[in-house]
Amino acid sequence: MKRAWIAVGLIALSLLLGSIEFLYVTTAADVYTEMLNKADEHMEKNEAYEVQSITERLDHRFNEDAGMLDMVSFHSEINAVSYDLASLRRYAQTGNTADYLALSAQVKRKILTLSDLRSPRLENIF
Repeated sequence: MKRAWIAVGLIALSLLLGSIEFLYVTTAADVYTEMLNKADEHMEKNEAYEVQSITERLDHRFNEDAGMLDMVSFHSEINAVSYDLASLRRYAQTGNTADYLALSAQVKRKILTLSDLRSPRLENIF
């Protein structure tokens, strides 16, 4: 009987940790996407200073969260987003609106893919 309780405890622990991981990644992805949407709005209005400020905060926040995200995601995906955020900062500094908006859409897609890969669906489990 003792083994059964240990098994139930381990299953409960796995479910708890999986739920925490899912909430952490999806919440972070939502925050990053919202920041990118705000930066996009400012870029379309040619408000370069606001875009620079938002992209710097976003890059800083992503770099702070990268350690945790590396534990639950593929390192190559996290590195790709990090490189793209650095490019976004450069496009914001130079005021290159077309390239900025194109890269911003790609970054949003990558971030949402990170979030989608953590969702508890059959194709993600098997």
